[in-house]
Amino acid sequence: MGVTVDTERQTLRSVPAGRLLGAVRSGIPSPGRFCVYLILASTPLLAVSGEVFGVVSLHAVSALVLFPLLGALAVLAVCKPQDIDRTALTGFTWGLVACAGYDCFRLPTVYVFHLWGDFFGKIGGWATDTNSNYLAGYLWRYLGDGAGIGVVVFLQAAALGVSWWPRRYIIASAIAFAVLPVWTGLVLTDALAPARRALFPLNPATLTLSLAGHLIYGAILGYGLWATQHPQRGLPRPWPRSGRALAASRPPASHRM
Repeated sequence: MGVTVDTERQTLRSVPAGRLLGAVRSGIPSPGRFCVYLILASTPLLAVSGEVFGVVSLHAVSALVLFPLLGALAVLAVCKPQDIDRTALTGFTWGLVACAGYDCFRLPTVYVFHLWGDFFGKIGGWATDTNSNYLAGYLWRYLGDGAGIGVVVFLQAAALGVSWWPRRYIIASAIAFAVLPVWTGLVLTDALAPARRALFPLNPATLTLSLAGHLIYGAILGYGLWATQHPQRGLPRPWPRSGRALAASRPPASHRM
């Protein structure tokens, strides 16, 4: 195991950037659908910042972007399914699980210890064009933000070919994504928000709690990524990799014994 890990580290450093980018491009089976999935999965989170700054409303985004794209992808997945659809669905599912893990930590700090407020009623109100709607807010949190980030992480990981990475690298990469850009973007949105548009007040308690929640989310998502992609788990790869992509991304066979 030690030899394998050391070899993988050396391989990551020794692959030229151009060859690695070529491997990423050749490892994506349907670039068009890949981009649509990334746009759809990223929009709910980015739209919250857009609403805070008055650039676009969540109500308009859901009606004009999310539902049309979701409908188009649903038709494609049914009429012309591809392996990328399975990868996106797996990321969606693990995003829900990770979001639930985050809330197992967050909700007691809100409703038991009263350390900060629950701003998802406000988000639901933005999405439904009302004052407050907790049902819509939590649907946005789980089906939009939580699951959407999961789809983004799983698709990026599949394109990069992380299946042979050590478990700690895979989990660390998901945690890093949950912190930067996700948590960092949330904090910057609140720090720069116009008057009375911030999601929650920034102070040592809310910064610590929100960061801890994102670490939990990232750790669960990273475990799911490792469990469903690592070849040692004996599970299928998210999508077939071409010979050129595998040659660029895998360590030599003599070092994987």
